[in-house]
Amino acid sequence: MKLKTALKAAAVAATLIFSTASHAEITYSPTALGVVFDGGSMLNPAGPGQQGVEVYELAGTLLADAILAFCVQPTVAQLVGTSYTAHGNASLSSLFADNGLQNRAGRIQSLFEQQYAGLTTGHAETDTLNRLAFQLALWDLVADDGNLGTGLQAFTGDAAAFGVVNGDFVPMDLSVAQNMLTHADGTGLNNSYKFTLFTGRADGSAVDNSQALLSVSAVPEADAWAMMAAGLALVGFAGRRKSRQSEKFAA
Repeated sequence: MKLKTALKAAAVAATLIFSTASHAEITYSPTALGVVFDGGSMLNPAGPGQQGVEVYELAGTLLADAILAFCVQPTVAQLVGTSYTAHGNASLSSLFADNGLQNRAGRIQSLFEQQYAGLTTGHAETDTLNRLAFQLALWDLVADDGNLGTGLQAFTGDAAAFGVVNGDFVPMDLSVAQNMLTHADGTGLNNSYKFTLFTGRADGSAVDNSQALLSVSAVPEADAWAMMAAGLALVGFAGRRKSRQSEKFAA
């Protein structure tokens, strides 16, 4: 194994290992996905109303240069000027306990494992529609009963995506989101992602008062861990050799 490759693997591994730490320079850029219409909304259940849906691109995280993050607090407003803190290796079972209606943690994990990788295709219209559907499905798992037709998120069936064709609204069939929910049954999990929660504070608040976001990073495969171990061993060997050389010259 080449030294350069091993060192690179060690650097990547170190990033993953220390990704549980918060990062002071996390920024977010919201991108409008669409709007849903119903008898109310998750921000205003009394309704009637409509609710905009956004996806957040985070920068300055330890996961990657830019990642997609989704809201997991649909009843909390996204405040301007929010400062985010990362909480790596988030336990879904601790964050989303079983509410008696569904295995929330298992279904959220299943939703990400089955759908997240396909949310970025390079085709603007497809990406917008799929991300809108994904956010609606995720909201229904974290804050409702897992069925788009009942409960707090009982949509009338009307939704639209923003600006994907000539800047106009594009109707979206909510069955796309419901299909994601149907397949997120919490079985056959492969633990391919590590989950990171981002909590937000705005206006100098001493407590989290802005929407919390959730994102994922891929879990390294076994060969990557092997390269990491070899890389770290080489880094240690190089440091030890350098130390011995310094002692020799010092003598």
